[in-house]
Amino acid sequence: MKLRLILKTKTKTNKDVNIKFPIAPSKHIGFINFINLALKQGLPIELSFEKISKTGEREESKIFGQFKLEGKDNSQMYEIEEEIHNAERKKKKLQQKRKH
Repeated sequence: MKLRLILKTKTKTNKDVNIKFPIAPSKHIGFINFINLALKQGLPIELSFEKISKTGEREESKIFGQFKLEGKDNSQMYEIEEEIHNAERKKKKLQQKRKH
């Protein structure tokens, strides 16, 4: 299963613009847990950027924002969660079989 974060906005001429960021399979469970926490608590999420130079220096960007998540369909969220958990279980079983 692939999971992507999609950001959408509109231009001044009302044209849709979006960008898609893939979420690595190793981050699926953490991302879903974060989304569920944000939905259940109803608190805003802060968005910011961190610039990391080639030397490793970190600097927080001057661009930031806040937004609040709203759920469309809880059953779809549960299905995605179940798919991710099932995939994780299968991975663990395969790893255990390889060890023996």
